[in-house]
Amino acid sequence: MNTTLQTSSVFNDDRLDPLDFHERRSADGCVRPHWSSLTDQIESLGVDVMRQRSDSIEQFIRENGVTFHADEKVGAPDRPWKLSAIPFVIGSSEWQTLHDGLTERTLLLAEVLADLLGPQRLIREGVVPGELLWTNPYFYRAYHGLEKSQQKLHITAADVVRASDGQWRVTGDRTRAPSGLGYLLENRVVTSRAMPSLIRSSNTLRLASFFESLQEHLQSLAPSHRENPRVALLTPPSGSYREFEDTYLARYLGITLVQGSDLAVRGGGLNLKTLGGLQPIQVLWRHISDRNCDPLELDSRSQEGVTGLLRCIRRRSVAVVNTIGSGLVETPGLLPYLDAAQQFFFGGPLQLASAKTYWCGDPRHRSYVMDHLDQLIFRGAMAVTSEAPVMVSQLSAADRESFVQRLTAHPEKFIAQEQLRFSQTPVWIDGQVKSQKAALRTFQLLTPDAVHVMPGALARVGNDELELSRSPVCGQMTQDCWVTSESPVDQSTSLLPDSTTVIRLRRGGDELPSRVAEHLYWLGRYAERGEAIARVLRTTLARIAGEEKWDSLVEVRRLVYTLASMGQIEPGFAVDSFVVNLPHVEQTLPASVMDPDQPRGLIRTMESVMHNATAVRDRLSVDAFRILQRASRELTRPVTSTTRSGQSEIGIGEAIERVGILIVDLLALAGVTSESFVRTHAWQFLELGRRLERAEHTCELLITMLCPPTDEGKSICDAVLETTDSRMTYRSRYMNLVRLAPVIDLIVTDETNPRSLRFQLDRVAALMDKLPSVEGPVGLDAIQRIVLDLQYRITTADPMKLSETSADGTLETLKTLLTKLADDLPVLGEAINARYLIHTESKQLLTGTGR
Repeated sequence: MNTTLQTSSVFNDDRLDPLDFHERRSADGCVRPHWSSLTDQIESLGVDVMRQRSDSIEQFIRENGVTFHADEKVGAPDRPWKLSAIPFVIGSSEWQTLHDGLTERTLLLAEVLADLLGPQRLIREGVVPGELLWTNPYFYRAYHGLEKSQQKLHITAADVVRASDGQWRVTGDRTRAPSGLGYLLENRVVTSRAMPSLIRSSNTLRLASFFESLQEHLQSLAPSHRENPRVALLTPPSGSYREFEDTYLARYLGITLVQGSDLAVRGGGLNLKTLGGLQPIQVLWRHISDRNCDPLELDSRSQEGVTGLLRCIRRRSVAVVNTIGSGLVETPGLLPYLDAAQQFFFGGPLQLASAKTYWCGDPRHRSYVMDHLDQLIFRGAMAVTSEAPVMVSQLSAADRESFVQRLTAHPEKFIAQEQLRFSQTPVWIDGQVKSQKAALRTFQLLTPDAVHVMPGALARVGNDELELSRSPVCGQMTQDCWVTSESPVDQSTSLLPDSTTVIRLRRGGDELPSRVAEHLYWLGRYAERGEAIARVLRTTLARIAGEEKWDSLVEVRRLVYTLASMGQIEPGFAVDSFVVNLPHVEQTLPASVMDPDQPRGLIRTMESVMHNATAVRDRLSVDAFRILQRASRELTRPVTSTTRSGQSEIGIGEAIERVGILIVDLLALAGVTSESFVRTHAWQFLELGRRLERAEHTCELLITMLCPPTDEGKSICDAVLETTDSRMTYRSRYMNLVRLAPVIDLIVTDETNPRSLRFQLDRVAALMDKLPSVEGPVGLDAIQRIVLDLQYRITTADPMKLSETSADGTLETLKTLLTKLADDLPVLGEAINARYLIHTESKQLLTGTGR
């Protein structure tokens, strides 16, 4: 029974449009029963508390690094995920109707897919036009008959809207690799954290049972090792629109995240390439396009899949979810014929109907379409894309004529759909409630025993129907979708294994893929490089900002030379005769901190840190990734200082503050990874990158700062101690008495100083001993020889002799040692790359079907 609408301070802008169905209120303005309790609770919180909850949601999303790509192109820019503080709510009785319709539709799609990839009765008996297959550029002959007896469809999604008559309509199906599941899960996690009492008191059905069923189903598909199979999620290359949610799902479900370059087919089986050898994969949940799965038999240009995968499927050595070719039943042109297919297979109409759709390649449909152009929405018929649909009524005269010409020339490429008025729902936007149009993406899991419909959906809201007719990754705000019950719900379901599950205890890490090792190695290098740059910048800027005239300080000159050699400022600053023709360094240096165009600058270095961290996000702790998110955000936040002309310009003080914060964050990252990373190969490559980078930087720093002749050694030594974070240790040993020999001993030959060259090389040697090696017929391999040679040189070096000056005042012995180390360290890095990382290069074209 509807309750009377109350005048409220929260929902006062939740306005009704008489032509639309409103989710919270009926046509007479009364709150719907399933919204009643939630409305009262939100009203009791008030506007100020709702704003605080909304701010908390934004903070959680920012801390978790939830981003998405504005479109589906690889390399598209990231944007923050948007989540409303007010959920989309569906009552239990209404949900049951939708649940039943989705169950029936999932079974139909599975039957249609099995038929199209098998006997093709639908085509032979005229239920579905054969042209939808024969003229479809996304259909490959290899799909047909690929899996003769295995279940082909496992996970589906449906894009559902409620029309103005209150009835649900399906505007499209997703059967290849439905996106949005990870974002839906994150929406629930964030909303639960921001409003825990609200979601519990509303008796909202939990999502964990669906994911538990999904996890169990994936494991049950394994053709072997069924007690604990290796399940892998195949994601597109880094930079894909699926990057965040695939990482999120892999972490949540406890499965291995892989890219095509991580996989290899050997002996008729699919394997994960790891440092310890090949590890068999029993189940592959693939999130790449059908045609990109195997360059040998499908699209030869693909670099996302793995050569020979189709052969593994035929041999039934691996189970693939969903089957390759499953994208056929999400073909938009198939929508007009699903009712007839339901009648053909099951003898009745669909309970959950599709929006009225017409395939323009069908002469019967085309005549109606041409007579009703202004009442229809047009989109591609052969594949689901992120391209915006066309609404002819909104086109200019020239654009209309151009579109009609394309439609007439190639009608088979288009479908037309009726223009539905989507329902409205309250959304929290900009500190207040506004009514917006809503669309849902539901998810279904098909197992041999049942169809499991997720009790919720990815709810998207926008200003109009056209905005919501695009892909879920196109930028609309989202809502957590609550399916509420009239009675308390189960709170005990969990993804933790039951107590009777027997697993084999393991330690190790040989299963690390080479691609992951590469990203961890470069994450370590770039993070250390960022810290090194920041330390030299801070030391230099602090002296420039001091009381003394900076250009008279010899240590500042050498620090500027160091920054120029590190690529932070113009190389001309390293040449005395050129300095007078360049801008003042006190202006140039702070600006370089925020310069995104410097290829080796601080901004670009941190971008590289984030790129590599994102690529291995499933291997990093939540805290480690949050630290990096914060470091990047703090470094690039808008500049607060301005010039007299009103231009934003970073000053020395603000630059010192920013690099100081960055140093602290990167030290925090080092601490977290040191304390939370299990000592497997993953940690070893991260640590190896850090130690090699620190050793190379220390060599270059000491060559520039200490080796040239000078009469003012104390100030230079003090700057070196500060830059290498060794000043406190030095003073605890020698008080304020600065001498060259103890400085060199502390930074070069002291095996107890974590900042010394000796310490870095000792750590590299220890790390290399734990990595897989390839011994030659006799003696050591090449990498071991390089490491031992470097260790020998630094171990046998005498700090007293290294501090001796030659006749011209240079530290020639020190320079010789450092130059040799600086030359050999990159050789060691290249040898490590060749040994462990070189096979992550792109695939070559093979003999697949190019189009």
